[in-house]
Amino acid sequence: MAEPDNSASEPDLEYEAEDDDDTLHPDLTAEQVQNIEAEANAQDPQSAPQGERIESNAPEGSVQITKKRRFKENLTAEVWKHFTKGKIEDDGSYDAVCKYCGDRGFMALTCHYIDDSWRIRKRILSFIPLPAPHTGKHIAEALHNMLVMWNLDKRTFSLVLDNASSNDACIRELLSGSLKEALPVDGSVFHQRCGCHILNLIVQDGLSELTDQITKVRETMKYIRHSQARMERFRLAASQARASDRRPAWDVPTRWNSTYLMLDLALQLRPAIDRYAALDKNYKLKLDDEEWEAVEALMDSLKIFYRTTLKFSATKYPSLNFFFTEMCEVYINIKKMESSPYPFIVLMSQKMFPKWERYWTNGNTLLAIACVLDPRCKITVVEYYFKMMYPTNYEWYISNLNACISALFKEYLEAHSNKSQSQPGSSSRHQSQSTQACGASSTSSDMVNEIRAGLKDYMQGKKTAEPVKSELEEYLCEPLDETSLDEEFDILAWWKLKVPKYPVLSQLTRDILAVPASTVASESTFSISGRTLSPERSCLNDESMEALICAQDWLRARVAENGGDIGAPMWPSAEPVSDDTICGSL
Repeated sequence: MAEPDNSASEPDLEYEAEDDDDTLHPDLTAEQVQNIEAEANAQDPQSAPQGERIESNAPEGSVQITKKRRFKENLTAEVWKHFTKGKIEDDGSYDAVCKYCGDRGFMALTCHYIDDSWRIRKRILSFIPLPAPHTGKHIAEALHNMLVMWNLDKRTFSLVLDNASSNDACIRELLSGSLKEALPVDGSVFHQRCGCHILNLIVQDGLSELTDQITKVRETMKYIRHSQARMERFRLAASQARASDRRPAWDVPTRWNSTYLMLDLALQLRPAIDRYAALDKNYKLKLDDEEWEAVEALMDSLKIFYRTTLKFSATKYPSLNFFFTEMCEVYINIKKMESSPYPFIVLMSQKMFPKWERYWTNGNTLLAIACVLDPRCKITVVEYYFKMMYPTNYEWYISNLNACISALFKEYLEAHSNKSQSQPGSSSRHQSQSTQACGASSTSSDMVNEIRAGLKDYMQGKKTAEPVKSELEEYLCEPLDETSLDEEFDILAWWKLKVPKYPVLSQLTRDILAVPASTVASESTFSISGRTLSPERSCLNDESMEALICAQDWLRARVAENGGDIGAPMWPSAEPVSDDTICGSL
């Protein structure tokens, strides 16, 4: 532990030197050495309560002890009035725990929806503390309470979560309660996994096969940036090699896309790095030609992963129809890696594929439905990719997809019919009144009118006897839109124009396309909270914290939607609260 810069808090050290020849028997195991040292410490009462640090220059696994240092620490300094001593680790280090701060966990609920003008909107609804332990049951209870508070427990379509095991348990808790009753198709499309997390887990498993080369690149970047003198020498090397002199940068190992960018930068700087190795004799991390070739092969395999990650984490969240083809191409790329001439690429694909199967197999239905609802794709594009991915049993996947789409449309059609019948002045009521009027007048009509009335009934019977296509069937039978998949296409504007023709199907499409493909929106909330809960505001209570974060998000969104008119009210009187189905991400 690094002590605060205060002379009064410096620890009092007591050295107890031992002979350098104090060598334990080389046949002893490490565990036997620890037992012998424990017995020796038990016989030394001065060292027992204070802890012990051991310094050794011997290689790892050696049983030779060259020097021991025992210490007593003074915890009477002023700073210890505000901190307590944390758990002591095996090496004798420990953390200083603030007396005023806890380990505070928070949960954010972000709502995504498509408004009446067919534009995707996003709002942070809640930002609340989540007491430990963060089990699936506790998360589910907190989430359900937030949905009930916003009156969304009966109007939620889908929930997007990352791939933590506690979130899987949360979904099981929610689907075992009253929430399931209001979910479409019994909640089979309720749980959606974050696409960015899926890609990150898949690629991280694959990158483990090239650890040595990646570590060399990372440490090279750090080595050059360590001092101004090395940076000046690197600029000289870049000048001599006539190469780019961009500043070296390293990655965040937990974010694979930052590792991709680091490797991409390293390849650009390769001539300068190679020349730098000749100018700095202390530099020992040079990659040989074979290692650079391996990095290039890795980058070629990861290009499609990087491109897809950028789309999933876009600032302006695109609608869900974009992502089915992207994820299918990732799958095809993994299968292609199996035939790579580089053995480590083959091993990468073998590690990636099980992770893909685990997260994709049960999560592709909603993405496929969104693709079908794209007038440029429909079922044709889905069939094309399924045939490439599952050549022997693609028909089974297509059958399941059609069944799910039909079930969803049937539920929306029933809800639409019930809503129409419950409204006063509905079409059925007018039809009844009209029928009664015709019946009253027919009693006083002459023979010709009776014959013609009979003809009208006969023609009406023939009309109803013919098979009538539903909105879904009519939409699927229409030819594909001629707009290319590679061109800019506003699917929301297309469906906005089709609302009069497909009133039920357009509502289903509106709910599906609002589902976000990742949890980027929710995770950005925690970035905002980090700036809100600054050192100057560290005493904010939970209610004030939530109010600041939600108000900031709503006001900024409203300003953007009004073209920058900050004076516009947040809820104009002419804009009623919409009853649209809500898609949440956590």
